[in-house]
Amino acid sequence: MKSTYRILLILLFFIGYMGFSQTPEQQKMIDRALKMRDSIMECMNLEEMLQQANTKEKRLEQKQKTNTKTSSITKAAKNEDKYWKNTLASENNTFKNWQNGAADLVYNYRYDSSKDVVEYVKVGVINSDGSIVLNATSKVPVLKSLNNFKDSNTFFDIHDSDLYQFSNENSGFKLNSYILVYQNEKQIGILTLGNSVKVTRNLLTPGDLYFGDEGYLLSWVYVDEACAIKANENWKGDLSNTGSPLLVETNVTYDLSFKPGWNLVKTEVIGTYEFPNAPEEDRSRYKKHEHTIVDAIPKEATYFFRSTVE
Repeated sequence: MKSTYRILLILLFFIGYMGFSQTPEQQKMIDRALKMRDSIMECMNLEEMLQQANTKEKRLEQKQKTNTKTSSITKAAKNEDKYWKNTLASENNTFKNWQNGAADLVYNYRYDSSKDVVEYVKVGVINSDGSIVLNATSKVPVLKSLNNFKDSNTFFDIHDSDLYQFSNENSGFKLNSYILVYQNEKQIGILTLGNSVKVTRNLLTPGDLYFGDEGYLLSWVYVDEACAIKANENWKGDLSNTGSPLLVETNVTYDLSFKPGWNLVKTEVIGTYEFPNAPEEDRSRYKKHEHTIVDAIPKEATYFFRSTVE
């Protein structure tokens, strides 16, 4: 996460420095930097939502430490807590221990800073008994061009953006790897869908994007016209978060052909590099990311609700 902030600061400095007079080539560089800044900010805001879910429990833990003798906790135990704190997993499309009452599932497409309002369309509900009904049919009114994806891909797994190939690149496009959960017009959590509590969190968290826990995450995509994204990159380099080099070889493929309207993208983490003696931030790295279209939600997929209410 520290590296993400460093990148953001560099981008902000670069944008400010270049803000006087520019050649056409310099303007292109500024435009790309702005897009990258927006993408990083979106990731950071999402991570902040996830971290809010842990704030209350951390405060309670701190109070307990002042009253009780601290016991040793293994790294594995800490690691598991990170993924399951304030998190519910569904069984047969139902949260068995749901105690939040009825809630709306919404797909956010824009943040209006002038009104401090998240704009969204409703795509489903969580009923008071915890049953989940997801039925995305509404049109998403505000979209960005598909070709913007090469500079705003929140998975950050293609290192050379020139490798992206777009079909109908000016079509409107929006991808979210999560659904917001609202109650009385206020957000109470986020909903993700996949087959791993770790993967469905890692791929939303900038500092954990390159972790090697295997499994998949589903993303919801809306496009206004038929279009496609193709990419295939074999890459070798350092994916360390802590400064100690972690040299790995990765393969990332995008094979996405979208139909007009709603689509489901499956992002699968395949293969793991293990670094058992490395710090938590460098404990593992992925070997392959595979992005494909799926026609329906897989039967074994699980919904994960992560509370953002303190």
